[in-house]
Amino acid sequence: MRPPGARAASAGAGAASAASGLQVVITSPGRKLAVIDGAVVPLGAAVRDGTLAGVSDSAAVLGKNGERNVVLMHPNIDKRPARPAGTKADAP
Repeated sequence: MRPPGARAASAGAGAASAASGLQVVITSPGRKLAVIDGAVVPLGAAVRDGTLAGVSDSAAVLGKNGERNVVLMHPNIDKRPARPAGTKADAP
């Protein structure tokens, strides 16, 4: 279901960009999986001309020719350390 007023994505570029990158990471004591570019990939399987070498809560590590590439679930989020309690952001 779509929310009221939402438009359907065209079958072209909009649908392709929505399913690119890392969408989900699934970990349990028995297995580790990642959904990358819309495909379910188990640890050690081939993906993006490489191999899924590792997963964490919000990232997947792809290995290829001895190099590692980290794919983030939320690549546009800028994480910063929290300010200590009682400090003000605009204090001189």
